[in-house]
Amino acid sequence: MAFPLNAQKMISVQSADISTGGLRISCSRHFSLGDKVQVRIYILSLNKYHPGYFKAFESDTGQYLQAVAEVAWMKESVPLVRYEVGLKFLDVYEDDLQALRQLILRQKQKS
Repeated sequence: MAFPLNAQKMISVQSADISTGGLRISCSRHFSLGDKVQVRIYILSLNKYHPGYFKAFESDTGQYLQAVAEVAWMKESVPLVRYEVGLKFLDVYEDDLQALRQLILRQKQKS
């Protein structure tokens, strides 16, 4: 992480999966174990699982979950080109985490 936060280098990545504990991403950047990163993840329909969601006034189309995460593991999927990275959430807004938990639970019930 770089401070101030708006000075951080921004990279786009693909998320392979997400849980309430973290996420797995695929990217072209090499990270080191223990690196701290700020993540911003767009999750379709997350907003409607938020504790304060009020259907008459808020959109249920999606929302960004923001968190501070730490690199827990990393492996090369294509040597020196593509990496799989496991990120562990360190700091997430509690309402966002609760909404993510409800969304995941709902998806498990559907499958």
